[in-house]
Amino acid sequence: MVRVFLNRWKRMAYWLLYNIIIFQISRWVMYWYHLENFKSLGWKDLSLIFLGGSRFDWVVIVMANILLILIFLIPLPLKKIQIWWRVSAILTFVMVHFFLFLNLIDVPYFSYIHKRSTSDIFFQIGGQTDVMRQIPAYFRDYWYLFVLFFTVVCMGFYFFQKLFSFALKEARFSLKRRGIVYYAMKFIVVVFLSVISIRGGFQRIPIDIIDAAFYAAPDYAVLVINTPFSIIKSLEEKRIDRYSFFNDDENRKVLMLRKKYSFDKMLKKNVVVIVLESFSKEYTGLGGRKSYTRFLDSLTEFCMVFENAWSNGTKSIEGIPAIVSSIPSWMNNPYINSLYCNNNTHSFPVLLKREGYHTAFFHGGINGTMNFDAYAKQAGFDMYFGMNEYARDVDFDGYWGIWDEPFLQFAARQLSKFKEPFFTCIFTLSSHHPFNVPDKYKSVLPKGKLAIQQSIAYTDMALDKFFDTVKNTSWYKNTLFVFTADHTGVSADTYYSSIAGRYQIPLLIFDPEKTERKNLRGMIQQIDILPTVLYLLQYPHSFLSFGNNYFDTCAVHHIVFYENAYYYVADDSHLISFNEDFNLQKNWNYRNYQMKEYELQDSVQWE
Repeated sequence: MVRVFLNRWKRMAYWLLYNIIIFQISRWVMYWYHLENFKSLGWKDLSLIFLGGSRFDWVVIVMANILLILIFLIPLPLKKIQIWWRVSAILTFVMVHFFLFLNLIDVPYFSYIHKRSTSDIFFQIGGQTDVMRQIPAYFRDYWYLFVLFFTVVCMGFYFFQKLFSFALKEARFSLKRRGIVYYAMKFIVVVFLSVISIRGGFQRIPIDIIDAAFYAAPDYAVLVINTPFSIIKSLEEKRIDRYSFFNDDENRKVLMLRKKYSFDKMLKKNVVVIVLESFSKEYTGLGGRKSYTRFLDSLTEFCMVFENAWSNGTKSIEGIPAIVSSIPSWMNNPYINSLYCNNNTHSFPVLLKREGYHTAFFHGGINGTMNFDAYAKQAGFDMYFGMNEYARDVDFDGYWGIWDEPFLQFAARQLSKFKEPFFTCIFTLSSHHPFNVPDKYKSVLPKGKLAIQQSIAYTDMALDKFFDTVKNTSWYKNTLFVFTADHTGVSADTYYSSIAGRYQIPLLIFDPEKTERKNLRGMIQQIDILPTVLYLLQYPHSFLSFGNNYFDTCAVHHIVFYENAYYYVADDSHLISFNEDFNLQKNWNYRNYQMKEYELQDSVQWE
């Protein structure tokens, strides 16, 4: 009996060791795949990261194996113990390798969001048909990760069978041999150790994403935590904690969330906000690198050019609310998928309807993608135009929706049907993975080191044709055009892969009646677009906005964004990070293209 008891613990120990090894392998894959991002790490740093990462791995490993642990180490005197064993074994094996799958899927996805995925990943997929169309592209581009995954699964299945082949025979324990007290004590010990493991230790508060700071700097936290842990912890989120650093009067004075401009009569100009999918500043003439945006670059000669514009997030689902509603995603879950998504907001459509504007949202994707159609309705848009409204499947790109060129022409035709004044948001599509362009343009448009760069050139060409169509319309000269990006795209450039570079986007405001270039070098972020445009329209009513009017000299113009449980604040040369307890962590001098860490002293202040 003692031999059998020890043999059980030994077999379980071998299986849990296998779990630890495959999780660490996935961490190595993340490290080597993005070596350019982590090349400054020395062996001492890596050792600490992998050691600390095993603590986070152990949490999800025990979660995945809890059923097997209980039924294998604590045999229950049930008549059908074999059925319970088979069920627990199958569920455990599937769960462990599903967690591994999430880790490996995040390896290429990190290039787009620069953090571990959170629970909102399950809400970003716009229906089952989207998923099915994306699978072939992911298999094609990242086939080696799928080969690695299935190889590990096959090896794991063989190992699992070898370890637990005698489990059914050994499961037939009798209460008469050892008694209820023996099994009760064993149950208490196993459950106690499992609970401590899932908590991540004996500390007062269960381990969380923020605890990665004990093992690595904020920009390397992605190597410490694992994807299942990140998703599970973000699922636990309920409401944002309320902090009170100042009284209400001081808050109103400093934050200035409520705005009121000193205008009596509004300029009833149309507004067309064009949000360009994954358009990094790097890809344009403003980025100081090779440009793939011939049309956009030519337009900079006739408009307001904001040279220091930043995004407030790394995903489309974060960028659209920031631009349209001046609401940033300063939390793990984007606003659209948060508990606050149904709150009343002062978005562009809500505010401009007071002045008689007709409003519409255009996105060529499959209706329901990332809940944009639901968000458009919540934000107050009168109309939504997606793939269903386009109603011509012949222009379907095979993955996400309608190619940008025909869809922008469709948008142009619809705009000419609207009663003025109108506000529209047009969100492009084609510069999204898998970064395809129509066959007829593959040998025509410029290519770069990255697949996305030709798709950027394609969308830019589609914009050029869009303006060829609309510049002859009656409403063109009475329209304010705003060009920006939802977030940045993948990069092979050292600076634009850095924490500062990967948030920098283009931002242009073009008024056909004013054709002189204005270079504006101050700081501006996506949430500033709404108050800035309303100022240019001489909006006469009060409104609420997280952002500030760029031209307001009394406002504080800093950039704020949230990533991997850290808040970042940037001015025109430095980027400072805080943890969720608002303790200062690091200081980057990004303007000099180098990172410099300062010692945290009592004298350090942020003004």
